This record gives sequence, C-alpha cells and structure tokens, in this order.
Amino acid sequence: MSVNTEEVRGASDDALREQVVALHDRLHLVDVRVQRLRAESLSEPPFDVHSIEIRSSPCEVLVESPRFAVRVNQTVELRRSDEQALAEIEVVLVIDYTLDDGPDPGEDAVSAYVEHNTYFTAHPYLREILQNATLKLGLEPVVLGVLSRDRPRPAEVTLVRRVSPGAVAD
Repeated sequence: MSVNTEEVRGASDDALREQVVALHDRLHLVDVRVQRLRAESLSEPPFDVHSIEIRSSPCEVLVESPRFAVRVNQTVELRRSDEQALAEIEVVLVIDYTLDDGPDPGEDAVSAYVEHNTYFTAHPYLREILQNATLKLGLEPVVLGVLSRDRPRPAEVTLVRRVSPGAVAD
C-alpha cells in the first residue's frame, strides 16, 4: 500500500484515533537514514541572509508488511533581501519501522499517524543536517525551531548570527 499524506483527514474521529493508537502500538522504529542530501551555495561570501523558506513535500509511505517506511522531504532556501537565492539545502530521510503481525492498517490511520507522528521522529535529524550543511557552505548555522504537538511542523527557523571577532568590544 502506498499512501499520500496530503489527503489526510482530521484525527478528531474516535474510531480513527483508536486505529492510529493500534497502529502506533504495532510499529517499531528500526532505522532513520538519509536518502538524499543536496546542499548548494548559489552565491559567493559574504552572505547576507534576509529570509529563510522551508518547503516540505507530502510524505510518501510504503506499507509492505512487515516493512512500514516513510519518506520525508524538506527543502530550505536562504535568500537575500531582493529574494535572490543564496543557498538551498534539500534533505530526504527514510524512516523505517517494522510492523507487527495483524490486519493491514487503513489508509486514514496510516495518513493520520504519519502526519502527526513521523515528523517528530525526523525532526532532530533534519535539524542536525540543516545546521551542519549551512555551516559547511560557509553560512551561519540555521536551526529548526522546537516542535509543538498542536503543529505538525516547527513554527520558527533561526539563523544564528555570529559576532565577527573585530566587532567585539573590550
């Protein structure tokens, strides 16, 4: 079964919530791996980052019992004040679970589980990769904000501004 999580329905329905809990109880995280990492500087230093745009594609899900895999794709673009791109980082992670024996989970339960739980698994990996990639490109590090249970994605992204050694007052 392959599921498009863009078509997720609200998890307020009690029956759906029970299906999601049952699915969660049958899943075991076995691997988180980078499938694709692309980091590209589109300009020369010094970089004056004015804005950061994050795009997340809908998760792709593969359910072939006992394998339950979710592909998470996130692209971050750093821009100047004139909106010209300075750098772009794309990360694709595959979150692999094993699924205990039992009935095939329904599409709604899979979609709700992925939309409300899998990004929490992927988030620390995405944050670390993004921070390292921006540093390696010669940029100041970009840090994904903390997650909240009422939002499926971070509410903020921070560019850590470093003070240049010549700017420090004695």
